[in-house]
Amino acid sequence: MSAVPENEPRIAPQFFKVQSTQYSIPQDSGDASRARGLLQSAWHRLSSWHQKRETRRVLRDLTDDGLLDIGITRAQAREEAGKSLFWD
Repeated sequence: MSAVPENEPRIAPQFFKVQSTQYSIPQDSGDASRARGLLQSAWHRLSSWHQKRETRRVLRDLTDDGLLDIGITRAQAREEAGKSLFWD
């Protein structure tokens, strides 16, 4: 039994002078725009996580007067600041 599936082309080493099969992505397939969309989505998610991290850091460092101004207790601030980066 071969490690290469039967439907996959076999690629010979270069010293045998055999050309390997190369795959190209057609321009009209929309793959480039899909990839761009995935990258934008990943960037927005990372930006959101970073903003949450920074906001929780500021909340953690607020004084008692600052916490009173926004209407939360020190325990609530500690609980929010202790949440995971991925928590919504």
